[in-house]
Amino acid sequence: MNKLALPVVLILWLLIPSAQAQGNSTNIANRVSRIILPDPAALNSPVAGPIEVRPSRSERPDFPPELKQRLRSFESLREVYLARQEELLKKWRGASSDQDRERLRAQLQVLRDQWLDNARAFKEETRTRLEEMKPELSSKYREALDAAKQDALDAAKSARKRRGGEN
Repeated sequence: MNKLALPVVLILWLLIPSAQAQGNSTNIANRVSRIILPDPAALNSPVAGPIEVRPSRSERPDFPPELKQRLRSFESLREVYLARQEELLKKWRGASSDQDRERLRAQLQVLRDQWLDNARAFKEETRTRLEEMKPELSSKYREALDAAKQDALDAAKSARKRRGGEN
């Protein structure tokens, strides 16, 4: 009888805590006994949703209207690009001949190249705008930017020396 009692006690000791933990679910869908779906109106809202969700704080001023418009524009362009890419990928997967696949592959490459060209243009425009804004910054911020730039250059220089590159 002693030989049987130890395994039974051990099994009960292992099973009781796990059974208690299953009853204390943090999933609200289990507690209300139904599936909770997101609000369809929120899912179909304009792309501007994520920008407006950001709470305003005194140490972080709200985005200027032109930046909000630029972000909305980017989001809509991104959605159009992704939809077109997905459409071409579905056609490519369903293509019956190698010629069709090659044509669709070329269309995908053109689409990607256009997106990369737009990204390069955006980066260049951002760099130009940053250079235009530098004189508008107060001296305190300008000094901080210059110090950060110098630190980055110094770090890159020391990394090159460690690798044995040129000065």
